[in-house]
Amino acid sequence: MLKYYKQEIRDLRNPDSGKTRTVYKVKFDHSDSAEEFADYFARHSSLGPAMSQAALIDLVRCLQMRLAEVGSVSLPELGTFSVAVRSKKYKKPEPPAIVIGEAEPEAVSDGSEASINARSIEVDHINFRCNKHFLRRVQSSCNGQGKFQLVGGKAGVKIQVPDISKRRERFAAAREYLARHHFMHIADYAALTGLSYSTAQRELRVAANLDHSGIVATGSRTHRIYVLKGED
Repeated sequence: MLKYYKQEIRDLRNPDSGKTRTVYKVKFDHSDSAEEFADYFARHSSLGPAMSQAALIDLVRCLQMRLAEVGSVSLPELGTFSVAVRSKKYKKPEPPAIVIGEAEPEAVSDGSEASINARSIEVDHINFRCNKHFLRRVQSSCNGQGKFQLVGGKAGVKIQVPDISKRRERFAAAREYLARHHFMHIADYAALTGLSYSTAQRELRVAANLDHSGIVATGSRTHRIYVLKGED
């Protein structure tokens, strides 16, 4: 019987709205190893333990080789595996020293679009699209065991979301802080408002684009700080 739990997560499409949505996730107490699955396969097939393990190893090996050859393999009643590729990331090499009288060195790919060729492409990941009949059989097997078991309590895992109605108060507190310290980091705003670091970072990004906040950003990346408008 599968176990599941409910979790409340922030609405990622509008993280500052204060809204949450409930998702349901399976609680994995155990994951079969290759040996355990081979043993299960042997007990539910006409093959013996040794032949079952050998058959699974051969299947995986053939799947790897065939994907490298054709890029996509569909297995009946299971689904389709397909290869996804990307360009390799190169560091731009130091220009080699040229000695008069010698031939010019061969060009080395620097990762730019113009230098991409067959040697600069690699496999990124393998996609899998489940066969709809396979999915329905898993659903049927789960339903046949009875109801799913809820674990972890009905409340689930709650998260803290900022109160948007108090955002102006937080901006006012930030302006008072800046009047005394002249600049502010994200960690300072998080400590001042009680928000998490990531939430404080998003809210300061919003503040820098609002005229009424009185706060602007200067610098970039790890050197970014926030100051009072008119002092940057």
